[in-house]
Formats: sequence, structure tokens, C-alpha cells
Amino acid sequence: KYTSTQVRGGQSSNLKPYLTQLQDTGVTSDKIAFLTRRSFIHVGGDTNDPLNLGWMVVGGGEESTDLYTGAFQTVKVLSDDWYSTNLKAVIVGTNDPIAARLQGPQGMPSNSIVDSGTNSLNLGPQMLQAVLSKFSSTQQALLNQSIMSRQLVAVSDLNLAAWPTLTFVMQGDAGDVRLKVAPTDYWQVNTEQAGAAMAAITQGQPGLAILGLPLMNPYFTIFDGEADSGRGAIKFATRTA
Repeated sequence: KYTSTQVRGGQSSNLKPYLTQLQDTGVTSDKIAFLTRRSFIHVGGDTNDPLNLGWMVVGGGEESTDLYTGAFQTVKVLSDDWYSTNLKAVIVGTNDPIAARLQGPQGMPSNSIVDSGTNSLNLGPQMLQAVLSKFSSTQQALLNQSIMSRQLVAVSDLNLAAWPTLTFVMQGDAGDVRLKVAPTDYWQVNTEQAGAAMAAITQGQPGLAILGLPLMNPYFTIFDGEADSGRGAIKFATRTA
């Protein structure tokens, strides 16, 4: 309808998010919840492969008690622009915590975002290198092959049982929240082709972590846009199998 020149010369305007519009008109609450099992498509199964299926609940979440177990952990949102959060540290296995940079990039209200539209743990270069240094030399080589070269790794080379869990320490509404990402979540097996794997970890811009589906895969996650006087909150409870 419009040429690129018309788009560049047009006047910008701010649009309310769709869920906020639904809330304002009384259609539903400004909430959306997800249950996911994968970050990348699992190949080798049919169209009903349960690993490629999940749930999106519009307008609620807590009432879906068949989708989660236990209590919710609530991560504080510092700004509702992008569900901006405060990442305090990353722990690799039983190593000491790696402190995150407190200040986000210029123009960003925080040092991290939880984003359902990102299929990786996207870490700034400094944090990424600090995290990789905590793995064994063999594990580092496999991660670098996948993260830096974006090459597939043979599943038979991984032995995921020997890999450490990643723990992301986030600022919560009532103290720190610790969210665990297992090796089976930050490595996505049978990706692109059967018997191959890709690390769901990527390198991003300095000082910013975009925490995507690998952080959410172990949990039933609610993005509650009505919490904290409209600033929002993100709630995590262990998902059902």
C-alpha cells in the first residue's frame, strides 16, 4: 500500500499493545501465559509430536492448574516497555555466581528482558564468555562450535547427563528468584535434522540479556500486565510434563 519512501516519511504514532486494548474494552485481562517444551522445532516426529505442542492462555493463567504444579515465583518488572527485568547473576552448576552488569545499555531501562519471542538465551559478550569459562574444555569446544560458528553438533557427542544446570538469579517481588535451565533445555536435540543438536544460547549486545524460551521451557510462565499497578510481573511455576 505504501512505498518505502512514504513509510520513511510518514508520521509515527504510538499504539497500545493488543492485550491492553482488550483489557481497556473489558474483553479480557491483560495477561498471557505459556507452556512450551522446546525452543526449536523437534524433527523426526509427526505433526502431533508432543514436544512441538504447547499452550497459550490469553487473559489468565493461574486458574489453569492442570498445566503447572507448586507455587509461583514472581520476577519483578522494572519497566513495562519490554517486560524489563533485573538479572542479578548466572550460576553454572555449583560454581560461584557470575554477577551481571547492573546497568543496561544506553536507552534501556534494565539489564535484561524476558521474551517469549526469542528462542535462545541471548547474553552479552562479557557475560557469555564468563559463563562459557565455567564449562570443561570439551564442553566449551562444543558450545563454541554451536554458538559462534552456528554449526550443528552430533547428539552422540554431548552426553547431556554430564552437563551443568544454568541458574538465572533474578530480582523478585520478595527476594531473589532462581530459575533453572537444564542441559536438555539449553541444548536442543533433534534440531534441523535427527541426531543433531544446537545450543539455544546466542551472543547479543553488551550489558543486555534477552532470556527467551529456554528459560520458559521448564515452567508455566505468566506475563501479568496488570500486576504492580500496571507495570507488570512475570510468574513462573513448574510446568506439568
